[in-house]
Amino acid sequence: MTERDTIIAIDPGGPSPVLRLSLAEVRQAIAEQRRRSNHALAASISMQLADQLPELLWPQFLAAESAFLAQRIEPAMRYADRGLAIDPGNIACLVIKSRLCLHTGDRAQAMRLIDTAITQAPEDSKLHCIRAELLVDLGRIDDACTGFRQSVSLDPRNADGLLGLAQLPGDNVDEDTVKKIEFIIDSGQMTAEQRIKAHFALAHICDQKGDPARHFRHLTAGNTLKNQTVRFDAGASRREAEDAERFFTPSFFAKNRNIRGNPARIIFIVGFPRCGSTLVEQILSSHPSVTAAGEIFALRQAIRTYSRSIQPPAEYPFCIDIRTEEALNAIADGYAETVQPFDRGDWMTDKALGNYRFVGLIHLMFPNAAVVHVERNAVDTCYSCYKNLFHLDSVPFTYDMDNLANRYRDYRRFIRLWNTILPGKIHTVQYERLVSHQEEVTRALLDFCQLPWDDACLAFHRNARAVQTSSNAQVRRPIYGDSVDRWRIYEKYLGPLLALNDDSTGRAGPL
Repeated sequence: MTERDTIIAIDPGGPSPVLRLSLAEVRQAIAEQRRRSNHALAASISMQLADQLPELLWPQFLAAESAFLAQRIEPAMRYADRGLAIDPGNIACLVIKSRLCLHTGDRAQAMRLIDTAITQAPEDSKLHCIRAELLVDLGRIDDACTGFRQSVSLDPRNADGLLGLAQLPGDNVDEDTVKKIEFIIDSGQMTAEQRIKAHFALAHICDQKGDPARHFRHLTAGNTLKNQTVRFDAGASRREAEDAERFFTPSFFAKNRNIRGNPARIIFIVGFPRCGSTLVEQILSSHPSVTAAGEIFALRQAIRTYSRSIQPPAEYPFCIDIRTEEALNAIADGYAETVQPFDRGDWMTDKALGNYRFVGLIHLMFPNAAVVHVERNAVDTCYSCYKNLFHLDSVPFTYDMDNLANRYRDYRRFIRLWNTILPGKIHTVQYERLVSHQEEVTRALLDFCQLPWDDACLAFHRNARAVQTSSNAQVRRPIYGDSVDRWRIYEKYLGPLLALNDDSTGRAGPL
């Protein structure tokens, strides 16, 4: 039977009826939801598909991968194991299970699984790159550098390996390799996706070599190509901030002041991408009472799930308007279910930076929570965004400077709203002051989070936890100031971003 002959029953959830779709239509639906970053629905559809085709390997892998993207670690592991039961040597399943093991803290098993995959395909450049990425997550930077070099030597067109190598500290790529990659790009030997990654990699390398013009030439080329593959609606972003300003009023909080809320002790770390949040999370997670969950998008997913479950469906924040306490309980329960595998200490950090949009909700839903806002000079922050290629198109506004500037202004509006309407609810850590006054800022941070002092928080770079963000290599070093005012080197290239510093501080808080 063909994919169009095989019919799968899919329950999309909420009030929608069960759908009967061909296998081809199910594949398309999963791909579309993943493209939209709706990983919760993609995971639900994928798992239903795998359950109805238990004898086939590829649905099990797809379910494992989709559940992993939705941060549903337990079901993701189950489907990965089902795939390996069908074919113990399947490389894709070995890789996804390795990543899951890293998430659950089983680092030794994570490495064994990747090594098993490499023994089956020792010349596979991509596998050596994946292994090197795992080594970076584990803080084994020198070994990772060797692994990335091996990956690139096996296939110079492996832009992932080149990008991984370029993002490590130091000058790790010689000029001959740079020229070779530039020739490969210009000669059309790379796919569009590979060219994007190669341009970002070469931009990093040229930055490290102190070549601003060449750095920005590759950065512009990479961002221009990448921006053609993503969608960002600046109008929708602005309306989101305007909706919050209209909805979260003093009367709204007065009306709901008696809501009991969920007693969970969570430290929500919020801010704009590349603000220094991974450093702050590393400091907090070095405290013996704190477990770091990393960038989990559980709150956003719980809100989205609830908003689509009600009749008529309503977008946030209006979905919580009529039955506020019922809505908050449902969202809190959905959140708690997702984060349960990460919640292993007295406190848990949640570093989904975009939660700055939900601080009003957090205030009512988790009264014991601490909200830590990490702030860095606006132009430094946005330039750092522009020079980085992010995972899974999660921040589509970063590949165009006008979009970046507009999104940053929207973020500022949210922070100013919460500081005005919920004074004292947010503790702001200024990145530059953390760099220059580490102990003073760290003590104030721990005091706000009601944590006793612990010297380990000053030695955060010795924290052996796995870090899975683009700052994973940087937080293995002691505090350093190399990134402060870095934008000034490239000032003449930064056009629309420079206006963000018109307030003379570049700060998001009240002026």
